Amino acid sequence: MPPRPNEKREIRPTAPDAAVQGLLALPVVRLLPLSAGDRITGYGQTGDYILSAAAQGNLTVSAYDHYALLDAGQAYLLESPGNYTVQAVSDGMYFLLQLQGSLVAQLLAARPGGAGGLFPAGAASVREAALSLAVLEDEQGQAPGDMASSLAYALLMKLRSQPEHLQTDSGSPLVEAAVAIIQEEFPFLEGVDELAERLEVSSAHLGRVFTKKTGVSPGKYITRVRIEFAKLLLQDPDTTISYVAEASGFANANYFAKVFRRETGLSPSEYLEAAPRHPPGKIPHYGI
Repeated sequence: MPPRPNEKREIRPTAPDAAVQGLLALPVVRLLPLSAGDRITGYGQTGDYILSAAAQGNLTVSAYDHYALLDAGQAYLLESPGNYTVQAVSDGMYFLLQLQGSLVAQLLAARPGGAGGLFPAGAASVREAALSLAVLEDEQGQAPGDMASSLAYALLMKLRSQPEHLQTDSGSPLVEAAVAIIQEEFPFLEGVDELAERLEVSSAHLGRVFTKKTGVSPGKYITRVRIEFAKLLLQDPDTTISYVAEASGFANANYFAKVFRRETGLSPSEYLEAAPRHPPGKIPHYGI
């Protein structure tokens, strides 16, 4: 039975043959239906390649010296990224793959700047590989590593044959700049008016372009990012709701509680009781 299209899951195939593993391995695949503001972080070691794809919706990908806003249909490959973050700008379906082995660089060597970077029409190929592995896992209990490597090879060959550049929406630079400011400075932003002023456009224009591009208003996106950050802080058993409200950028605890319930269906106190517990300073990464 094919996997459900909006099912969040993580697939870890068996290890391939040792000789194959040195050439090309696909140890982790994640299917991620995300809401605007949802964030996934992880760490890619030297030799790892992290491939993100936006099948539906818009996604940001960032690492130490990389930042990209993906439109629906696009994919982005990070090479040995260290700490990285992917964050949904709009509700959608996203994929996150970890690739290893010498063939990645060899097959994509002809690309300007090397293997990493943007694949403007790469999401469909990523989605096909990920769903194929999901079917194998459903049928066999765990996807075979050699088959995962074969699917990874086919995926890389498709990415290799795709054009480097496709025409994109002229509003993207404005939206990309807005998203970058929101993600980095959401605790301090007073709202959309301040954001528009910093971008030197009117609030109405920013709202039109942002909503057209992402399907969500900039004000709604700011709120979602703040709520997702608040959820992380609430995993600390020693935190206080007043602190979480202030650190997440809300004017006061009462307003925070009202917005949090509207967005999650729970009060901050209820979420604090239900959230998985982690010691202070030990909030985990949820990425690959």
